[in-house]
Amino acid sequence: MAQTPSGLALPSALPETPPALRACLFALSGSRFAVDVRGAREVAVFDELTVVPRAPSQLLGVANLRGTVIPIVDVGPFLGLPDLRPARSVRTLVLRDGVLLAAVVVDTVLGLEPFDDVLSPEGPAPAGHRPHRLFAGWLTWAGETLALLDVPRLLGVLRSTLGGDEPARRAET
Repeated sequence: MAQTPSGLALPSALPETPPALRACLFALSGSRFAVDVRGAREVAVFDELTVVPRAPSQLLGVANLRGTVIPIVDVGPFLGLPDLRPARSVRTLVLRDGVLLAAVVVDTVLGLEPFDDVLSPEGPAPAGHRPHRLFAGWLTWAGETLALLDVPRLLGVLRSTLGGDEPARRAET
């Protein structure tokens, strides 16, 4: 430690720099993924869903989260995974980007982790993985490569696929 003229001791090294990214890790259909914590709001378990008649199969239903009705979505088909067959109760990861909000069904949430290195989605995909338009990059965790999902892009795709733009168009006419 360095001494100042007043006799106070100061640390000689600067504090560690924060990680490049904090991510929420989760499993879905046997695969592990991550999202930037800035897009993850909370983990919620819903015991009851309201089914929406004639909705796309990825929209499992809607539920009330503290006064806000949110869509409960299976993102597996968007990622090349099989459709879910959810039980009566579903565990979700609530994602938000601006006004867009959805609860994505997950098998389990693995935790929050800091990452110093995020591999670009523009480069070659890691061995055993394929690039995807919904990936924002790649992370290495516990010796495994995980896809970092692009939350704004994912929510935008969900909005357009599940008909979120339709009411806005009708309101304008």
